[in-house]
Amino acid sequence: MNILIVDDLKAVLDSLQNGVNWTAAGIDEVYTAGSAKEAKLVMMNFDIDILLTDIEMPEEDGISLFQWTKKMQPGIVGIFLTSHAEFEYAREAIRLGGFDYILQPARMADVESCVKRAVDEAQQNKKIKRLEKSTEALFDQRDGMLELLCERGRENRLKDCESLFKSLKESYLTDFENASFHGIRIQLVRFDTKKNRWDSGLMKLVFRNVLEELFGEVYAKATIACMDIMNYVIFIAAEKGAISEEQWKTGVEAFAGFFNNRMEFRVAVYPDLYEMTEYRDERTQAIRSSCLENQQNKPGIYWVGLQTDVVTDENAQRIRMAEDYIKANVNRAISRTEVADYLHLNEEYFSRVFKKYTGRTFKDYDIGYRMELAKKLLEQTKLPISIVASKVGYDNFSHFSKLMKKYTGFSPQEYRKSKS
Repeated sequence: MNILIVDDLKAVLDSLQNGVNWTAAGIDEVYTAGSAKEAKLVMMNFDIDILLTDIEMPEEDGISLFQWTKKMQPGIVGIFLTSHAEFEYAREAIRLGGFDYILQPARMADVESCVKRAVDEAQQNKKIKRLEKSTEALFDQRDGMLELLCERGRENRLKDCESLFKSLKESYLTDFENASFHGIRIQLVRFDTKKNRWDSGLMKLVFRNVLEELFGEVYAKATIACMDIMNYVIFIAAEKGAISEEQWKTGVEAFAGFFNNRMEFRVAVYPDLYEMTEYRDERTQAIRSSCLENQQNKPGIYWVGLQTDVVTDENAQRIRMAEDYIKANVNRAISRTEVADYLHLNEEYFSRVFKKYTGRTFKDYDIGYRMELAKKLLEQTKLPISIVASKVGYDNFSHFSKLMKKYTGFSPQEYRKSKS
């Protein structure tokens, strides 16, 4: 463990450097600096685990130095030297993530005790950092195996695929006794690669986080293969049988709905209905075929292994008309029956096609659109909340407030205040 002491008074530096039993405190190397500028030079050239700094210094104070340090070395532990007159500064330093403060003039025994505790904290931070790196390496390893499996699948090298699938399954032995996989392919549609700043790494991170959150109740892990910036293959790993058919359908629908209604692009999702405990080439081929059949790159969910209504060009146009109808009538309550009649469709058939195209039920889509409009009105206007409720179709103010709370986590008043 290495410590850096920063103080503009040389007498203080010498006193601390020579007066504390650093070996007993768990410190291997002690560095000193007489200013924040000098301290930054030290930290750019040496590994520093603990920063012990005076708060009040000329040119740049200790709090500003600590904030810079946290950006450069997030795991560093900060201790602040302060006088009674600077006590409020010390409290601010702790609020910003500092570990502790020491009142001056300090007893060497107090400094040693504080540094000992800081050493324990720094060691924990290092363990967490190592664990994070190990986890990232495991993600990369699994993602790499799946990418290779997909490549070998396209080349019809089935023996290699079986071996890679087995290796991927074995990599989950620390997570599951008997891992099984649900396969899904994601195709980005209505995605402008020139305007979007999304790269494959960021896309994988978002896909992984959303899926693992959606299947968090059963504890599931996502392995993702990037075929190119527009196409991804994902295996959702979980204990065999842990994800029921209904849970799988619900999770996939929520996943598609999230991206198709909240992001600047849309996705076509090709999920396999069945889970795999061993490599089944016919399943991966079926997913690939389902993707190829969507030649016009229509967004929505295309189940593999489940017979559902196909989103034809005619149906896609009808769903767009339904979306327009919802937007045109946002100031009043409308029902699924009303919209189905407007489109001259059977209500149940309309419900199935609407959900397949948008990834959401009619009710969820309708509420979601109204809540997003309400958010904009609360943020961008000073209209009374009762008027905002009326403009998005809710005459019952209490009902509107409950929906806002459920949708955003805030009441209308709280949401407006948080954006002011």
